[in-house]
Amino acid sequence: MFRIVVLALVSLALLAPISSAELTGKDRDQAKEMIQVPLYLRNNVPCRYRSGGWGIGAEVVTEVSPQGVDWERNLKAIEQEREKKKRKGVDTIYWGFGPNDKIRYGKLYFKGEIVELWAEGAEPKDTEIWIRFVQIKTLDDFKKAFDQILTTKGLQDEHPDWPEHVRKAIAERKVVEGMTKTQAFAVVGTPIALEASEDGGKRVETWFPRQETGTSGGWGKVLSATTGFPSSLRFVDGVLTAIGEAAKGTKVDLDK
Repeated sequence: MFRIVVLALVSLALLAPISSAELTGKDRDQAKEMIQVPLYLRNNVPCRYRSGGWGIGAEVVTEVSPQGVDWERNLKAIEQEREKKKRKGVDTIYWGFGPNDKIRYGKLYFKGEIVELWAEGAEPKDTEIWIRFVQIKTLDDFKKAFDQILTTKGLQDEHPDWPEHVRKAIAERKVVEGMTKTQAFAVVGTPIALEASEDGGKRVETWFPRQETGTSGGWGKVLSATTGFPSSLRFVDGVLTAIGEAAKGTKVDLDK
């Protein structure tokens, strides 16, 4: 009986470090070094902006694990909170940050297996942005999560094998016919909806890119309420064949 108890205690001791694993001091220093250069986004990073005692500030919506990017869970939680608590002032989800947007001045905040990144966008999106990395037990976990959402160079520069006119279009935030879905994603990010079908034995997929960004009042700035993306993108067998018209841009003033 004594032997069984001892073995059980030893087993628990061995399991304890695993269940409470988090980045070491050395790991944290290396993670900080990774964000000391200007970074570029690989995907959309919605943030919540709302007014409070210190003005309008940004809050985390986007969570990134070593396996992928998620914002749906937090968006649902925000909606539930809004339904329960009717509050005055600004409270908006800003979708203005997306693929190839540059961010800078990054700072990391370590909270066990959670690491939060605060940064500032580059002009004209020079306002706050937050990203929460989750399930971060090792430096390798952080690197995998980092690669899901961030890169140290423009997306077009990661692919010197892509046609020059495609790389130029991505750098200019434009889509052109002949792009693959990966190349178009580097411009418009995650569509708000898509339709898939077949036509003459060919796979047809239509994307509907986000048109409205919402508004941001961080640092007292007001950002465009429209993305300028085409209304639709039609892919046939994975190749962009038709581009819908872009919506006209508008401005929203939060003070009026």
